[in-house]
Amino acid sequence: MEGTKKLLTHKFDYIFATGSVGMGKSVMAAAAPHLTPLTLELGGKSPVYIDDSSDFELAAKRVMWGKCMNLGQTCVAPDYVLCSKKVEQEFLKVTSRILSEWYGTNWKESPDLTRIINERNFLRLQKIIEETKGQRKGAA
Repeated sequence: MEGTKKLLTHKFDYIFATGSVGMGKSVMAAAAPHLTPLTLELGGKSPVYIDDSSDFELAAKRVMWGKCMNLGQTCVAPDYVLCSKKVEQEFLKVTSRILSEWYGTNWKESPDLTRIINERNFLRLQKIIEETKGQRKGAA
């Protein structure tokens, strides 16, 4: 974030930034004095639609590459798949096989699977998981 703040002390013709809401506020504040036009992409949700005529092998490889590249820590990582029940079953079967081929059966030991970028994000994700578990217990 410090590097971004330092960079934003300069005048630009246009700013395109991807990141968190906090980063977006900093970029917008830096652009305002110069009336610099900007585009902010702040943690969007990237849905994927797979229809019944799709090549499931190809779709699974592309979706999982997008999600697993940097372990989903990119703003364009697919967040969810929209599909029919028929597609769901086939897609999950193919995806499971592909992920095993890429990362083995013990993902913790895989040298090819990226890790969470820092402790702050690890703790943030851990909190989300715990909150989700609590919601499931309340719904039962």
